[in-house]
Amino acid sequence: MLHTQIEHDEIVERYVTNRLTTEERQAFEEHYFACDECFEKLQAMVRFVAGVKDLAQHGALNDGAEAAGWRRARGWAFWAFAATSVAAIALAALAGWALLHRIPVLQQQLSAAVPKIQTQQPTTVQLQPGGVPSLEPEANVPLVMLQAMRGEEVTTAVVAPDARQLIVWVEVGPTRYRSYRMEVDSTTGRRIMTVDGLTRGPYGALAASLPAQALQPGTFRIRLIGETPAPSSLIGEYRLQIRTP
Repeated sequence: MLHTQIEHDEIVERYVTNRLTTEERQAFEEHYFACDECFEKLQAMVRFVAGVKDLAQHGALNDGAEAAGWRRARGWAFWAFAATSVAAIALAALAGWALLHRIPVLQQQLSAAVPKIQTQQPTTVQLQPGGVPSLEPEANVPLVMLQAMRGEEVTTAVVAPDARQLIVWVEVGPTRYRSYRMEVDSTTGRRIMTVDGLTRGPYGALAASLPAQALQPGTFRIRLIGETPAPSSLIGEYRLQIRTP
């Protein structure tokens, strides 16, 4: 059943007043159960009819007033449908304006911005000698668990030449600190990198992801420092040896 038929044949009014044929009633019920617009019109008409009947039962309406009420109801239904149609047309016009005008403008602005981003990218890479880290997933990421140094003890990690990251795991005993800093130095004392803001994970340990490119085969000295709350202090020192397979 179409909306035009519903409006032309006064289906909503006739449904409420039980003046539809069995076929018409079944077709309208199948329609309004899936149509929010017609369902709302039906509910409004039911409320209106109930109000008119209540007034008539209490003698507040004569036959002429009741008939006029029905005419107003039909007029209200017509204008409600007209308002809904106007809103739909306005939305369609807005969507057409966005499709034909606004979206092409945004595409032009994006196209103009791409060359600027490309010219700025080399500068960013130069400021970060290690390059821009890849966002692609990596399989078989090497992981090493650091052990505190005792004499000449050293922890060894095997890192493939094509590895991008090395996960460093540090078990920390009870301390008063909430956050830590990790300093990675070469054996000559040159600072390789610093990792700030380390906090304990769900298992009570610290974990940091270090760029493998900065860790060429050799031995490194790692210092773990408690930062927060101040004052900071040394928690532990570790010796890490990197070798290739």
